[in-house]
Amino acid sequence: MVTKKIVAPAQGPEPATGSAGSPNAAGSAGSAGPGDRRGAVTRILKDETAVVDSFMAAVAREIPAYANLDARQLDEVRSIIVWTLRRVLELWAVNGSLEADDLRMFRGVGSVRARDARPLAAVLRAYRVAALAFFERIGDGFADGLSAGDIAALARVWLTVLDQSAEAIFDGYESTGRILSEDRERSLRGLLTDLLLGRQSHPGTLRARLRELDAQLPASFDLVVAAPAAPVPQAGPAGPSPAEAAAAVAGAAAAASAGRIAGQAADRELTSIHTTLDGIGVALVKAVDREALGRLMAGHESTGALLTGVTAATAPRDYRLAAHGVRHAPSLVRAERRVLDRGDLEVVALVTGHPDADPARVTDSVLGRLAQDDETLRTLDAVLYSDGAAGAAARLHVHPQTVRYRMRRLATVTGRDPRTPWNRFAFRTAILARARP
Repeated sequence: MVTKKIVAPAQGPEPATGSAGSPNAAGSAGSAGPGDRRGAVTRILKDETAVVDSFMAAVAREIPAYANLDARQLDEVRSIIVWTLRRVLELWAVNGSLEADDLRMFRGVGSVRARDARPLAAVLRAYRVAALAFFERIGDGFADGLSAGDIAALARVWLTVLDQSAEAIFDGYESTGRILSEDRERSLRGLLTDLLLGRQSHPGTLRARLRELDAQLPASFDLVVAAPAAPVPQAGPAGPSPAEAAAAVAGAAAAASAGRIAGQAADRELTSIHTTLDGIGVALVKAVDREALGRLMAGHESTGALLTGVTAATAPRDYRLAAHGVRHAPSLVRAERRVLDRGDLEVVALVTGHPDADPARVTDSVLGRLAQDDETLRTLDAVLYSDGAAGAAARLHVHPQTVRYRMRRLATVTGRDPRTPWNRFAFRTAILARARP
C-alpha cells in the first residue's frame, strides 16, 4: 500500500460549517468569542514550525520506535502532525467535532502503520505525547486573551480527538494486521519466487519489502530443491501430482529445519520459506541437516539438491543451477546420492552445456581447498588412470600406503569417495576443468 502524504493548507483554519458546529456556540458564558479563539489560532500557526518541531522532538525522545525513522518517514510524521494540529485548532475555534472524512484519514494512518510494522502502542502514544507537548507551549504567549473556559474547551477538543482517532487508528491497524497475517505466508512465497527468479535484485527494494513483512533474511541461507520421482501408474485413486509431491518434500524440509533451529534465529529472522516453481519444490532454510534431508528425499523417492551459503545476490544463479541439476542429473549420480551438492550441480551444468556453467566453479566446488594441492591432484590423476592404489603408486614411484593416505585425505576434505563411479567422473571433470587454458 502506498502511503498518501497529507498536505495541510498554507493558511490558518477557517470556521467550519455544517456538522462542524455553530460559530455562535463559541461565545458561551465563561469563554471568549470566536474572534478571540481565531486570533489565538493565528498566533499559534504563525509559529507553527517551532510548535511542530517541539512535537517531533518530544515524540522522538519519548518513543524509541520513532527515534530511528528515515527522512521519508519523518516527513510523513510531520505532515500528519501538521494536519492534526490545524484540524484540532479549527474544531476548537468553532466548537466542532471530527467528521467521517477525518476518521477515515485516521483509520488509513492505522492501516499504513500496520503495513510498516510500527508498534500500535507506539503509534497511539505518539498522539498523546504530541498533545502534551502542545499544552506545555500554550502558556508561551499563545494564551493571551483566552479565558479558562477557552483553555478547557481546547483540552476537551484534544481529548475528544485523541479518543476518536485512537479508535479509528486501532480499527485500521487491526483490520490490516489480520489481512497481512492471512496474506503473509503467500507474500513470503511471492518474495521467494521473485528472489529466485532475479526479480528482487535491488537491495533497497528488498529491504523495504522485508520491512513490510516484518521479516529479515539470514545473512546467508541454505537452498533446498526437490524434484519428484517419476509417477508410477496405479489402479487405485490417483495420488498427488509430481508438483504436489515436490511441494510436500520442500515443505517438510522447511518445517523440519525451522523446528530444529527456531531458538537460534534472531528476532524477525526467517528460518524457512517454501514454494513450488515449475513443478519443483523449493525451500529457503536458515540451516539444513544434510543427513535428515537425505532420509527425507529417500522416503519420498525424490532427488534433491542442497546449496549452502546462498545470499540474496547469488540466489538466482544458485536456483537455476539446482533446478537444472535435479532435472538433468544422470542415473549415475542418482544411484549414489539423493541430495546433490554444489559440486555435483556444477559438473552437471558443465557437461550438459548449461548457460551458467563455469569451469572454475567446477574445480573449486568439487576439489575445495585441494584445488591448489598439486601433490594430491597428481595422486588423484594417477589413481583415476590406474584404477587403484597399487597402479598409481607404481606410476608415482611411491608406496601404495602413501597413495591410500592421500586418497583418504581427499575423501575427508571433499566428502567424495574416489572409488565410486560418479565421484570418479566428478573428479576427472574437475581436473580437466582446472587444466583449461
